[in-house]
Amino acid sequence: MKLLVEFSHPAQVHKFKYALRQLQAAGVEILVLSRDKDVMLELLDGLGLRHRCISKARQGLVGMAWELLVREWRTLFQALAFRPQLMLSAHSVAITHVGWLLQIPRLVHEDTEFGTIQQRLYMPFATKVLTTESYFLDWGPKQLRIPSLEPLAYLHPRYFTPNPDRLQPYGLEPGKFAVLRLIAWRALHDRGLKGLTGADVRSALGRLRAMGYDKVVLSSEQPWSQKEGNSIVFPAASDLHHMLAYAGLCVSESITVANEAAVLGTPSLLVNSLQAGHTRELEHRGLVERYPSLQGALKRASELSRSPGTRQRWLQAQRLLLDETKDMTEAFVEIIANELGLHGWRETAAAAASDRPAPGKGGESHQPVRKGASFDVSPPES
Repeated sequence: MKLLVEFSHPAQVHKFKYALRQLQAAGVEILVLSRDKDVMLELLDGLGLRHRCISKARQGLVGMAWELLVREWRTLFQALAFRPQLMLSAHSVAITHVGWLLQIPRLVHEDTEFGTIQQRLYMPFATKVLTTESYFLDWGPKQLRIPSLEPLAYLHPRYFTPNPDRLQPYGLEPGKFAVLRLIAWRALHDRGLKGLTGADVRSALGRLRAMGYDKVVLSSEQPWSQKEGNSIVFPAASDLHHMLAYAGLCVSESITVANEAAVLGTPSLLVNSLQAGHTRELEHRGLVERYPSLQGALKRASELSRSPGTRQRWLQAQRLLLDETKDMTEAFVEIIANELGLHGWRETAAAAASDRPAPGKGGESHQPVRKGASFDVSPPES
């Protein structure tokens, strides 16, 4: 059995890495079509996944259009050579077009309600669309809703255990540093929007230090000067999730990173006006707070830094979230396995995730997916 996967953003690698590992252990041959963007190639190499880089991220409408044409052609070539039984992408365009042309089923994971241009290009060609229940657009009977959140596919305690040793090379102490995440604002859905200026960032760094944080972890999609002194830390991509878990606070332009901090139980302040269903759910649960401006977020950060019960409130909300949501990775694997006609994958799942702790108590169901309905992995009634 062969599965062809297309990834266009590093976050997509995180979302599917445990699912792909389990499918690979069950005997599925997987080829990932990757993209030279940020740390994607580094992540795929670290996971040991077989991948081929078919394009480099480009800027501007002309550059993006040219890159899409390159990806379409190279995806067709790879699909003809690999001959997969199923194709999978995370709101990527090329693989849906090629799969439609070759009459190969196409699964698309969609989590970006505001990605309207991409949706117009790929949605008519998708066989099935995987979303969370909190996703607020409706794509009809082809949509399968999962009662979970995307970051739980890789940051759920079953798959991720924060390691305080990862802080030591940076001189960080748990709870005594903050994370500031900046994005490049170059995606198609970012058109007309702009982020923090250099002056904004320098002001934020100073104010966070004044709140009592010994150091600030600065994670940025854009190159940033490292002349700010020893109080600024520039993290390796492989260490960022460990830092988010132990940070006293996260202030983020990135929706993804704000959500990651939230599901790890870290106070998370989002400076971004774009609306996504998963962030709305985390806001409703008190795990993410959204602010239209950096000044509003920093004012709230100052209030939180003076409140002794802040972290406990977030951890309590996090525990409730984990109790009320399902295993996103297991949902992904079951849906893909059903499409491939794969049996017996559960027996190999535990061994496939090498850094996954033993599952907690409680049964996990093996119920089929219903079209246009939620994916339910609660235990069957006895």
